[in-house]
Amino acid sequence: MKKIEKILLGLLFVFVSAAAQAAPVKILFFYPGGEGSQEAAQPLLDGFAEALKKVSGGKLEPSVTYMADKAAGLEFIKTQKPAVAVLSLDTYYQYAPTWGATMIAKTLQLPSGDGSDQYFLIGKKGAVLPASGAITLSSRRPLDPNFLTGKLFPQFKTLTPTIQTLRNPIGALRAVGSGEKSDFILLDQFEWANVSRLKAAWVAGLGVVAESQKISSAPVIAFPGVLNAELSTVLQQALVKIGQDASAQPTLQELRMKGFKAATSPD
Repeated sequence: MKKIEKILLGLLFVFVSAAAQAAPVKILFFYPGGEGSQEAAQPLLDGFAEALKKVSGGKLEPSVTYMADKAAGLEFIKTQKPAVAVLSLDTYYQYAPTWGATMIAKTLQLPSGDGSDQYFLIGKKGAVLPASGAITLSSRRPLDPNFLTGKLFPQFKTLTPTIQTLRNPIGALRAVGSGEKSDFILLDQFEWANVSRLKAAWVAGLGVVAESQKISSAPVIAFPGVLNAELSTVLQQALVKIGQDASAQPTLQELRMKGFKAATSPD
């Protein structure tokens, strides 16, 4: 009888240990055209993973990857099957419907921190856009022209924009501000806020040619068939909690956000 009791207790211990084990969750930060590399970002991503595990009460064991190359990110999603992705809004509109992904949260991006983002078209101070016709915009991000005219700048409906890849934003801005070039450069609110604060003389030569509509900040999506409903809820709650954890703020701010809020669609 005692032998049977020991066996039952042993099995119970195994079951309890298995139930208490943290669930692995693969998370992708996917910002096509974004700054930096996976290697440079990894310490921050590891810090984010640890903070997320903490606020989940140890229920989650996140591993986090960053991708700025569009083709590489799409291949990662196809082959590595992440459970969750934090991705730029244009990428969300372009690909999330085909993935069958569900939005579970959105970032509270800095500097606004209110769940919104905005883009600014920067040119030489006093420059104006043409009324119609073709126009070339320089941007780090490979934005879809339909997103540009449909979501960001409805006033561009009479224009035919082409996105030119920008490798060195500061160099390009310096050339425009000093009068060497007359390019139009697209920046998000974080980038423009940082440039505006620079003390360099050429900054005074820059001006905002057009402001985009305010749009939703980067969404967080869950891919179908990876997380069960319970873990999806745990993750969503942990994302909300992480912004309320003071010890996580330095990491979050390095990631250009103050936290997350629960959401089911962009607003």
